[in-house]
Amino acid sequence: MLRGFDTFRKRITLLSGGLLLSLSLVLITSFYQLTSSRLATASGESLVNLSQSISNMLSANLMEREREVVLLSKRTSLYETQDLSGLQYAIDQIKSSYKDYAWIGFANIDGVVLASSNGVLKEADVSQRPWFISGRSGPFIGNVHKALLLENLLPKTKDGSPIRFVDFAAPVIGESGELKGVVATHADWAWVKEVLLSSLTDTSKRKNIDIFIIDNEHRVLYPDYHFPNDIEVPKTLPKDGQFKSLLWQDDKEYLTSLVSVRSPESTDLAWQIVVRQPLSIAMSAVNEVHKLLLFFGVFATLLCMLLAYQFAGTLSRPLERLALTAKSIQQGDRKVTFQSDSKLIEVASLSRSLQEMMSSLLTREQSLMQMNVMLETKVKNRTAELEASNRSLEAIARKDPLTHIYNRLALDEALHKEYRQAQESKCPFAVIMIDADHFKRVNDSFGHTVGDLVLQKIAKLLTVQVGDKGIVARFGGEEFTVLLPNMNADEAKNIAEMIREALEKEEMSDGLYVTASFGVAMYEIDDSHYEQVLNRADAALYKAKEQGRNRVVIGA
Repeated sequence: MLRGFDTFRKRITLLSGGLLLSLSLVLITSFYQLTSSRLATASGESLVNLSQSISNMLSANLMEREREVVLLSKRTSLYETQDLSGLQYAIDQIKSSYKDYAWIGFANIDGVVLASSNGVLKEADVSQRPWFISGRSGPFIGNVHKALLLENLLPKTKDGSPIRFVDFAAPVIGESGELKGVVATHADWAWVKEVLLSSLTDTSKRKNIDIFIIDNEHRVLYPDYHFPNDIEVPKTLPKDGQFKSLLWQDDKEYLTSLVSVRSPESTDLAWQIVVRQPLSIAMSAVNEVHKLLLFFGVFATLLCMLLAYQFAGTLSRPLERLALTAKSIQQGDRKVTFQSDSKLIEVASLSRSLQEMMSSLLTREQSLMQMNVMLETKVKNRTAELEASNRSLEAIARKDPLTHIYNRLALDEALHKEYRQAQESKCPFAVIMIDADHFKRVNDSFGHTVGDLVLQKIAKLLTVQVGDKGIVARFGGEEFTVLLPNMNADEAKNIAEMIREALEKEEMSDGLYVTASFGVAMYEIDDSHYEQVLNRADAALYKAKEQGRNRVVIGA
């Protein structure tokens, strides 16, 4: 039945080699499955965190763009006169300050463009454009689309790809409440690429991480020319905030995560961030360990077969006694010795060899135990390093890189926590919205470097003035937010006045002084979400701006 293995020595060799190889395969397979599962989970959670970070950045950018067009629409003095030169000047200034805006314009109630950046589309009829139709009734954000009217009027892209826009529009309401028209901006879709690239570290790029933006019908909005035009995302994507391994259209398996982009309240864009990484790269560390273990398993098997072949003897009764001795060892007795009274040289040699092998195995057993201890220590150290890195990344994600105070993400978390506590304990809290007055003039007159310095000094002044009474965060642009727990309206107003007076006296740079407008709002027991407190504070801030700036207004 076993041709070529008709001797005792060969059969012992075959049996020992087969057993050790099988054991090695079982151990290697178990270890591979365990480490694969853990590494896949860690890699997937890392992709989810990256997706969430990108989603937050994109959401903040959308809301900032919407806020800019709403602020432009509220400058009613520019629209009340027949001479729109002031509006034209304001539009050109905004266009020159924000490179991401491809076009800015104002259309009257009939849909005729009266003023626009660089005069593009002036006197054109835009009454059938979605941004004009929807912008008549309120703030509007349009989904990404190709340029229609502007395609032949704007410079071509460097790579020849079609120009694509995201529209932002808001109604212009006159002082008597009548609709004057619609002001709109067309943001170049390229700004999204800048947002995504800024979120990718060099490590992420080396790991072949790809980022997609899709709509609710799984159509790819980004990228549009770095990948084939017919690229498709899988139909069975992970749930929001989760990840899983999926087979994509190139028949390759990718670790894929999905996070929805929180749209502004005015428009639900239903965008989703999909981040993928080739499973082979995500699991490369496990594969390397698997190869190493397989190599040592094969090596140990060959070594054992060689020893078995060298020390196996002929079939005889002395071997049975040796077998009994081996059985005692198997049962845990480490003090027995291999002795034989056989006069056969082979049996005596085998006896001595088995004794030596036992000593060697005991030594290796001790060495293996030491190696296991060292491996466990190394795993613990690596785990600690990973946890420290995650904590560091989490801290960075909650800090504004310019002012080093809390960002919008950290503010939202603090507001959510304070809102829950206020619901349970009935203790009030206050929110102060702060916006630097005429900050655009600072950037235009002194440059963005001085503008950044002003923002840093404002943040430092707010931090010193608020102290341990609350939390200071950068809301976006030149806007800041102060959260004051356990604070009533009078106390909050006093703190706002104190900050306003201190800011008014603070010299920012060689004779440069700035002021700010303050909107204060209190938590109310019937608030269903902390955003309502923010909205009231924001509305109060707008009133402070309308009343002349450099003042504090309490929200209703």
